Amino acid sequence: MALPGSGTLSIQDIADEFGGIAPHSLSEYYRNGAYVGSSNTGVPTSGTISLSDSYGASAATVVTVTEGSYIRDYPGGDHFGWSQSNKVPNYAATPTAFETHSAFGARSPTTLNGATIQCIVAGEESKFTTERFCVVVSGGRGQTFFTSVLPQGGTILTTASANFARFSGSTMWVWYTSIPSGWNGTGTRTVTFV
Repeated sequence: MALPGSGTLSIQDIADEFGGIAPHSLSEYYRNGAYVGSSNTGVPTSGTISLSDSYGASAATVVTVTEGSYIRDYPGGDHFGWSQSNKVPNYAATPTAFETHSAFGARSPTTLNGATIQCIVAGEESKFTTERFCVVVSGGRGQTFFTSVLPQGGTILTTASANFARFSGSTMWVWYTSIPSGWNGTGTRTVTFV
């Protein structure tokens, strides 16, 4: 839930929305820092910060995915959404490598809490009839870098329930779950991160 757009606002209100470590200070809540995402454009990234900079700010970041697709020949699999080249995780229980492929789809914004979004895909592995949803970002992030994700047409997926891995300069969360309704390689979908 977003912070109010006007009126009284306290440091505790901001902490309740974004989290943080007590005792709280405004310096915890710069945009693109540890807690405040890039979509909160009223919040500065450095310098002077005040309580009123957080009016209307929200812990949620909505990413629009213009779907593309990647079809793997062997053992067969379809991937729908957005990915940079070679950023779709392999199908190990906890991914240990990236598949080799060209970039597909698009996403906006391009960052999540200061990290580059490298992959948001729904996919299936036809050989093992396994479906999944994946998020990959740049850098070595903690499992709770975000709390949950809601892909349009799907259900809320928590980071605590994800298969989580870090390697090759990236961090990934993979949920073995049904492909969200409507994800088919065409059209535009939203993904909400909290």
